[in-house]
Amino acid sequence: MELREYWAIIRRRWWLPAAIALAAFIASTIVGVRGAAAYRTDMRIAVSTVPVQDPNAERYFDPVYYSNLDSEYLADDMSEFMHSQAFADEVKRELATARNINIDTDTIVNATRTKKTHRFIDVTITTATPDDGQQIADSISRILSDPNHLAQYLAALTAYNTRMEVVTPPQTHRNNTIPGLISEIGLRTLIGLLLGLGLAFLVDYIDPSVRSRQEAEATLLVPVVGEIPRTRRGAAA
Repeated sequence: MELREYWAIIRRRWWLPAAIALAAFIASTIVGVRGAAAYRTDMRIAVSTVPVQDPNAERYFDPVYYSNLDSEYLADDMSEFMHSQAFADEVKRELATARNINIDTDTIVNATRTKKTHRFIDVTITTATPDDGQQIADSISRILSDPNHLAQYLAALTAYNTRMEVVTPPQTHRNNTIPGLISEIGLRTLIGLLLGLGLAFLVDYIDPSVRSRQEAEATLLVPVVGEIPRTRRGAAA
């Protein structure tokens, strides 16, 4: 009996889950195809320092070993610095000067992510268009080619004679594969459908209308001896 009641509620309120599922489908498609993270640009940067040896000084350490150690520390610092407000300001100024392109600083901060592995930094830039991601990545490449300029933020870049090279050039592609995009849209649509069903049951629960003999008897606590049949349109005859 309960399953029949649930089905009756769904038939009465079918437009609620249908509307919410449709809205979720449309919104998910727009976000997936043209959203702020629709495209992804990946690049890899190598951080190294040149060992400085003083031929007149007595050596108590291996300069190559400490050069590699310094490189790892600087890679840590750079991976944090590259998604800071100051670095985003540098990218914004460089794009405006070199390419006459204006991209908001907050957009650059939110789009840029870094991951450090030993002396390498993996940079991921997520943008709404492939051109924006490529432009930001190219600007980062040009900025990193001048460590002396960045030394105003990290003095160790010049103190340790740092070099930063792009070892994997920027490559832009869709953030999601086609199967991944379809599954993401489908999942969000399903969630919208379930929310719509829950809302339909809630609306029916708080609706004081009496629609059947069983509801009338449960509400009035008296037996119903007769019913007025409905017409084809559902109104009382």
